[in-house]
Amino acid sequence: MNEGVLFNLAEVSVTLAGFSGIAVVLSLRWTATELRVLWFLVANSLLAVFLALLPLPMALADWDEGTIWIVCAVLLGSWFIVGNALALLGDRRDWASHQELSIPLLNVIAIYGASAVSVIMGVALWLSAFDLGVPRGQAIYVAGLIVLIAQASIEFLFFIGLASTQRAEQDAASATSTGAPTSEEPQG
Repeated sequence: MNEGVLFNLAEVSVTLAGFSGIAVVLSLRWTATELRVLWFLVANSLLAVFLALLPLPMALADWDEGTIWIVCAVLLGSWFIVGNALALLGDRRDWASHQELSIPLLNVIAIYGASAVSVIMGVALWLSAFDLGVPRGQAIYVAGLIVLIAQASIEFLFFIGLASTQRAEQDAASATSTGAPTSEEPQG
C-alpha cells in the first residue's frame, strides 16, 4: 500500500473543506439549491479525508489487502451512487418549484458532467469489489478519490460563479440607483 498517495489526497481534501468556509462567506442569501450544493461540498470534502485515511488503520490491524480494497471500494462506490441519487432528487424538487439558478451555464454543465463521471466511477468501484472487469486494488480506489475531490472542487466553483453573478447584479443595481454608468455603458 502506498500511504503517501493517500496522505496527499487527505491533505488536498482538508484544504478543500477549508474552502467551503469561504463559500459560506461569499453569499448571504441561500436558496435550497445553494444549500444542497454547499452540503455536498462539505460532505464530499470530509468524506475524501475519511476515505483517504480509512485503509491505513485497516492495514495496521493486519487486514488482508484484498479485504481492505473491497471495503473501501464498496463504501466509496456507494457514496457516488447514493450521493448522486440524492442530488438528482433535489434537482427534481427545484425544477418542480421553478427555482432558477443564477450561475453561469458552464458551472451547471460542469456539475452535471461531474455527476455523470462519479456515477460511472461508483459502478467501476463496485465492479472492482467483485473483481469483475475492473481490477481490485489501490489504483481504482485512488482514481475514485480523485473523482470525489474533483466533484467537490466543481461544487466550490459553483459558489465562485454564484458570488461573481451576485456581485455583478449588485453592481448593476447600485449603478442604476445612483445614475453611474455600468461596465457596459461608456463613461465618456
